[in-house]
Formats: sequence, structure tokens, C-alpha cells
Amino acid sequence: MSNAVNSPAAQRVSETARIPWIDAAKGLGILLIFFGHVFSVAKPTPLYVYVYAFHVPLFFFLSGLTLKPDAESLGRVLTKKLRTLVVPYLYYAFLGYLFYLVGYLMAQRLNLHIAQFDYGLWPPLWGILYGSIGDGNLVNGPLWFVMALFCCFMLGWVINRYVASLALRLLLVALLAAAGIGLAPVYRLPWSLSPALVALVFFQAGYLYQNSSFFKTLKPGTQWGLLGLALLTSLFSQLNGFVTLAETRIGQPPLYFFFAFAGIAMLVLALQRLGEHGRWLAWLGQYSLSIMLIHMLIIKSAKVGLAGLLAQSVSAVEESWTLGLIVLGLSAVLLVPAVWFMERFLPFTLGKRGKRAGS
Repeated sequence: MSNAVNSPAAQRVSETARIPWIDAAKGLGILLIFFGHVFSVAKPTPLYVYVYAFHVPLFFFLSGLTLKPDAESLGRVLTKKLRTLVVPYLYYAFLGYLFYLVGYLMAQRLNLHIAQFDYGLWPPLWGILYGSIGDGNLVNGPLWFVMALFCCFMLGWVINRYVASLALRLLLVALLAAAGIGLAPVYRLPWSLSPALVALVFFQAGYLYQNSSFFKTLKPGTQWGLLGLALLTSLFSQLNGFVTLAETRIGQPPLYFFFAFAGIAMLVLALQRLGEHGRWLAWLGQYSLSIMLIHMLIIKSAKVGLAGLLAQSVSAVEESWTLGLIVLGLSAVLLVPAVWFMERFLPFTLGKRGKRAGS
């Protein structure tokens, strides 16, 4: 690996300069998330246990790589994140509710009982303002991540801007993460704060990695060795069982963080070594926010449509690998024009000022 890739200067991401391996990591991460929402997690397979151990923590780590706490004022950073995260969240949360409303009214008209509509009309609407997943609060489920990312980024920015001591920063992050873990079983915090507090650990790690020159001193052979070790270690994530940051179900915290960082290290090392061969993932990564915002609505629509066509329940579709692969393929095909339309005609819903992705 070249020194240019590993140097601290290359790790610092600006709005105009993109780091290919970071975009590639986003591309691979969003593919894993897309795949993870196709099949049922009621009885997760070993593959799902493995993927869920690190695919969402990866995004918080990558967000930490972009942090520049001294570049702008709090007001400007807050305004920017409100525009690029909260505005898209609101647009696509209300779009999700519209999907729900249409389905709910159709089910009522046809006198059909569909379990997904048992929450009625009020909880999913209120859930948009509450911003946390569970109990029918968010119809467009993956949007919990967008709100959590907003909270995590702002907390991380404040900590690294105003707390001078590195030791105190790390202690504060650890205490906040512990609070998120402790409160999650007792009370569902608004705005996805519980997962945001836990994710601060990955966010802070990304920020520290941004300014680290450790990998610059390693020879390619050593990096390959670390990649193999990280891969082997991550395979043991089955020991902690199925985890999901969305609901702050993380099993044993030490194991959760250990295997999450093993998976992150594996992907970071692999994608840095991949170089130019990861260009298609880097291209995909530039659209990761658009995919995050819309993919679940497309997947749900494909599941409901296939279930209706085959006169089966949505749960039956989710539990079948054959039907799940059909949903996966159909959703992937539909996702392409949906994202193109969003980027081309609705950039304001993505927090963009009339600019297309990658421009």
C-alpha cells in the first residue's frame, strides 16, 4: 500500500476530494445492509449473525473519518447536518408513512388482516417525530440510522472540539456508550439516541484512525497478515449471537465491540488493498445515502406484492431463501431507477443544493 493512501493527510476527507477506499467501504456496507433487510431476522442464519456484527458500525467508523472539529463553527456544522441528514430523514420518513397509509386503507377496504398494519394510523405518524425504531414507530425502518448518525456526529463534534484531553475524550465516549447500553432495555430514547451513544465508540475510533500514521509504517506483507487475522477473528462473532445496533441489542458488550472492530478492520484493510479494482464499489458508495433512504420501501413493496401474488404471508416470503432471492433481485432492479430519480429530480430531499451525486 502506498504511503499516500495511509498518510494522515490522505485520511482527512473534504467535501470536494473523495477517498476511493472510503467510498468503496460505503458501497460494500450499503450492499450488506440491503441484503440484510431482505430475509427474516426472527431466526437469523449464521451469515446474518456475521454480517450484522459489523456492517452498521462500519458506517459510524467511516463518519468519524470525516470529522474536522476545528474547521467550522458549531452553528455551521449543525446547519449542515440538519440539511444533509435531518431533512432527508423527514422527507423519506413521511414517504414511508404514505406507503403505510395506502396499504392500510387498501387492507381496510378489502377486509384483509395484515399484521404489519396492526399499529393503526397514529403510532407510525408519531414515530416520525420520535425517531426511534420499534413498536411501529418508523415504517421506513432504516431511517433510525440517519437520525442516529446526526446525533452521533454532533456529539462527537462537540466532544472533540471542546474537550482538549484525549484521555478525557475517550472516557467521556466510554461513559456515554455505557449509558446508551444501560438505558436501552429500560427506556427507548428518542431520536435513536441509544444506538447513537453506542456508535460513538466507532465514530471516535474513525476520528483517531484519520489522524494515525500507524499503517504507514507497516509493510504490505504485514498488512495482509493483519487482514487474515481480522477475517479469522470476525468469524467467531457467532459466539456473541445475533446483534442489531438499531435496537441496541448487542449481546455481551466486550464481545460486541471486539467483533465489530474485527469486521471493520477486515473491510478497511481489504478495501485499501483492493485499490482500483474497487472502483465500482466506490461509485456505488457515492449513492449510499439515497439507497439507505429508499431501499426498505422498495423491499417491503416487493415482499407484499410477491406475498399477494402467491397468497402467502410476508413472513413466509421472508423465511424462504428462494422467495427471498426473488425479492432481492426484484428490489435491486427497482432500486436503480428509484435512486436515479431521487438524485436527478429530487436532490433537495437528499439535502443537496441541486447537485447530482459525485459532482
